[in-house]
Amino acid sequence: MKLTFPDYCKKFTCIADKCTDTCCNGWDVVIDGESLEYYRNLSTDYGKKIRSLITVDEDGDSIFVSEKGRCPFLLDNGLCDMYINLGHSCLSRTCRIFPRFTNSFGFRAEKGLFLSCPEAARLIFESREPVTFITEDAQDDMVPADFDNELYFTLLDVRKTAINILQNRKFSAAERLCAFLRHSELVQEFINLFEYEGAENICADIFFEKKTEYSSARAKRALKGIFKFFGSMEFINSDYPSVLSAAEAAHMQGFTADDILIEHLAVYFVHRYFITAAYDGRLLEKAIFAVVCTIVIMRISALGNGDFQTAAQKFSKEIEHSALNMEILVKAIGKSRCFSTENIINILSEKEK
Repeated sequence: MKLTFPDYCKKFTCIADKCTDTCCNGWDVVIDGESLEYYRNLSTDYGKKIRSLITVDEDGDSIFVSEKGRCPFLLDNGLCDMYINLGHSCLSRTCRIFPRFTNSFGFRAEKGLFLSCPEAARLIFESREPVTFITEDAQDDMVPADFDNELYFTLLDVRKTAINILQNRKFSAAERLCAFLRHSELVQEFINLFEYEGAENICADIFFEKKTEYSSARAKRALKGIFKFFGSMEFINSDYPSVLSAAEAAHMQGFTADDILIEHLAVYFVHRYFITAAYDGRLLEKAIFAVVCTIVIMRISALGNGDFQTAAQKFSKEIEHSALNMEILVKAIGKSRCFSTENIINILSEKEK
């Protein structure tokens, strides 16, 4: 099997009790079938303790009973009681693999780190150099998957072009995001016609030449519409709706986010979601998702002390790990006019005026 991953993945190690936003807090831990069977057959006093803390949620999943939003095995010192007593291999699958994610495509797979983990976020943003990607032979088993094989290999080339656009430091981050959207829009047209070869042979330079006539009124309307959908979501942090409201009202003229941080963020979203269009053909929606999330995070980071890394990490925790929130956003991108490429490019042009 061929395995592709960002260069920073090899540096990751869980920092456990030193973590500023532990993954053992705020989320319910869903127990996979293999782990559940192990816990049921664990004939020790600790096994009895584990079983006493398992319940079934409204979706029929077995989970550990949270205590005021905390995993019951999370100790006051920030360490995991189950890990201490049973070791890493006895943790449920979610706990063993987080913050790693995998996108599987038969004999190929792509891995990365979720931005929602503070240590992963630090690694994603720490380098001043463009992110590079490594492909290695791996011993992982093939995972059967129902995807368009021809489109998948086309998307590998298309994504290289997309990442080159996002990492072209001759242009501002906003200009790169605009060019990325225009490129994705044209690629989607070729995908719709099943003309995959045409999608692979698009010249990236042309997308930096086209300019958008900025309209403040249009940008405000689009932003209002986008944030309306975010306002309909459910959040772990009860204060997050007020954060989003403040971000909508933020004056971007005073925003001084580092273009390299914005670049790394956009590349993260592209690596995480872009290639999954091999399953449904909806590449442009993945591109819009990446840019909209980047815009919202940019605006959140303009608040307070302007901590871009923390803004991105908190956003990921609230959005990427909520099936409901992801569903709301994906549906909105597919249906609402405020998520059109023209409107989003107009929003980005505010930084350029």
